[in-house]
Amino acid sequence: MAPGAQPETPPVPDAGFFASFVEDCSDPVVSIDEHGTVVHANPATEAVVGYDPGVLCEQPLASIVADDDPDAFVASLCDRLTEADGAAAVGTVPVSIRHADGHALTFSVQFYRHSVDDEAAGAVYTGVFRDGIEGDGGAELATFRNLVEHAGHAIYVTDTDGTIEYVNPAFTKHTGYEKHEAIGETPAILNSGEMDDAYFEALWSTVLDGEVWEEELVDRRRGGELYHAHQTIAPVTDDDGEVTRLVAIQTDITDRKEAMARLKQYRDIVERLDDPVLLQNRDGGFELLNEAVSEFAGVPREELYGETEAAFMDDATAEDIDDHRRAVLATETPREYETSPEFPHSGKEATFSTQRSPYYDGDGDLVGTFAICRNITDRKERERELERYERAINGATDLIAAVDRDKQLLFANPQYREYHGIGPGDVTGLTLEDVVAPEGYETVDRQVERALEGTTVEYRAQRTHPVRGTRTFDIRYYPLQEPGSEEPAGVVGVLRDVTDSENRARQLRVVDRVLQHNLRNALTVIRGQARQIASGEAQTGGASDVDEGVVDAAEYVISRADTLMETSEKAHHITEVLGDSPEIEPVDVGRAARQIAETIGTEHPAATVEVSVPDDGTAVAAATAWISRAMAELVRNSIVHHDREAPAVAVRVTADDERVTVEVEDDGPGLTGMNRDVLVDGTAVDALYHGSGLGLWLVYWVVQQSGGVAAVQEAEPRGTVVTLTLSRSDC
Repeated sequence: MAPGAQPETPPVPDAGFFASFVEDCSDPVVSIDEHGTVVHANPATEAVVGYDPGVLCEQPLASIVADDDPDAFVASLCDRLTEADGAAAVGTVPVSIRHADGHALTFSVQFYRHSVDDEAAGAVYTGVFRDGIEGDGGAELATFRNLVEHAGHAIYVTDTDGTIEYVNPAFTKHTGYEKHEAIGETPAILNSGEMDDAYFEALWSTVLDGEVWEEELVDRRRGGELYHAHQTIAPVTDDDGEVTRLVAIQTDITDRKEAMARLKQYRDIVERLDDPVLLQNRDGGFELLNEAVSEFAGVPREELYGETEAAFMDDATAEDIDDHRRAVLATETPREYETSPEFPHSGKEATFSTQRSPYYDGDGDLVGTFAICRNITDRKERERELERYERAINGATDLIAAVDRDKQLLFANPQYREYHGIGPGDVTGLTLEDVVAPEGYETVDRQVERALEGTTVEYRAQRTHPVRGTRTFDIRYYPLQEPGSEEPAGVVGVLRDVTDSENRARQLRVVDRVLQHNLRNALTVIRGQARQIASGEAQTGGASDVDEGVVDAAEYVISRADTLMETSEKAHHITEVLGDSPEIEPVDVGRAARQIAETIGTEHPAATVEVSVPDDGTAVAAATAWISRAMAELVRNSIVHHDREAPAVAVRVTADDERVTVEVEDDGPGLTGMNRDVLVDGTAVDALYHGSGLGLWLVYWVVQQSGGVAAVQEAEPRGTVVTLTLSRSDC
């Protein structure tokens, strides 16, 4: 209410404006709700009409009305009370009440509308049942004053300018202003600044038009504390209908507003959770649930109230959950469990860790259970993945361990433990220096430091074991990255024992050297001697007649010697390929194809080698340096094993964003089945008795070590197309 004029002397309150009631009223005072049910009756009710107030409460007012149709009378009264004008429109009405002994009494009654704290309960209408139309005004005045003074709501009266003329004790209790501090002031002393000018303009417009104003507002107590109130301001009119006074009733709803705010906050938090939250009664019916439950269930939330889990998940899981719920009710203790339900309506599957607790009402009675279902699907998958990694690491033949930045062991697989003599217990507390032999620690420490700087380290080293002797290891150190950190949290080490493979490679190289030296030398001598015989020269150097059969035999020996020397050379190349670790590097396949065509064209002038390749630098494959040797072997094989005098071979190189393709096509007799198998999968070892088979085996291994694949198909109208597919290099 906006400030008004300030009178010099506080007026004497007009007692005719106090319209509330207390228990010592001599007239019956009865309160009804909007349905006509009695919710309160004062002691005078029993004294005047013979009804015990306790018995009368919760009974219809129509039960004591002496009327031809009491239900219709009360229904009409309630309709008028609940209209917009409310009790003010009803005015004073005559009511015939049946005394408890049966005789009828006539009263005049006017109902007054009251606000209550519990908004859900609706409005309450209180009427004073006076004997006849006229009554003792002085007695009524005293009663009204007594009622207002004892009312629990803050009540104050102002004139039409807003000057406060009266405040009841509850006003002082709620606002902090004593009676003498408030009278003569305006309600502006309560103004918090939270309500804008439009609010007060609407208020004044309403009450000066003779209507009741009812709203919530924020006021300020005398000490400066803000409070929320529900305020009703009713105009009081004289006999001419002019507004002469304004009566305001305030109900402090601060606690309720704070509770509602907290409730909204909690509700917002629960609704924003991705995890299902739900409250169920003792029978398992849902009484509260958040949207996450509906999303997993695939059923609208409003359709789930009163239902159980069986309405939206598989039967087995629903029964399992029901068992846990019953256990919580039986023991009245929280219970934690995991479930993986299937939701037929949504098609979703998830794993939940559920915390279910007993739920009690305000009286402390157990009324149901409350559950929070945490979605741990991702965590369970990570656990399964971790378990798979753990099995892989523990089952690996390599020695695997990790250290932190202080070089303390974080974990070590059984193979690492067994080699270094570490027992099955926890490795925490052990350092690299405790594990690695002193003579090798300096190298290990230096390489680990490199890995801690973010570099992947690879090297080969020999270590001496007290039982196994000297062993050779391929060692790799990987930085152990931690999410959100720029520097590695530690280092993972993988030690692969390559002693046996290194020994086999060394043995292979020894055999290769022996074969190359002894076989080639012997073949060279044999070939020379055979050529002398074929040319008719005696060992003494003089010419002589040589039998033609001997000459043919000598020529055959020369041919076979050439073939064996060629086979020896190819075997040497294969030994180099298999004996060395493959190093993948960028290879310009197009340029290599042109160089191969030029070289082989010189070697075999009768052959035609056509080349179709892109510009240099376009077809760069990720392969070993031996890929050029493999391509050359394919071209030579096509020419050497051709069945015509003028072989034709076409070499085509193409490239796209991901791969480089090499096609070698000839018009010869085609590859045998054994040679196809050698080239594609390297399994037909029976074909290795001749040089072509060994050469194709070389192609197979070069392509394998380059990470590529080979394919063979027939050409039209005759011949073979061999296709090599390699990954394109990023460089």
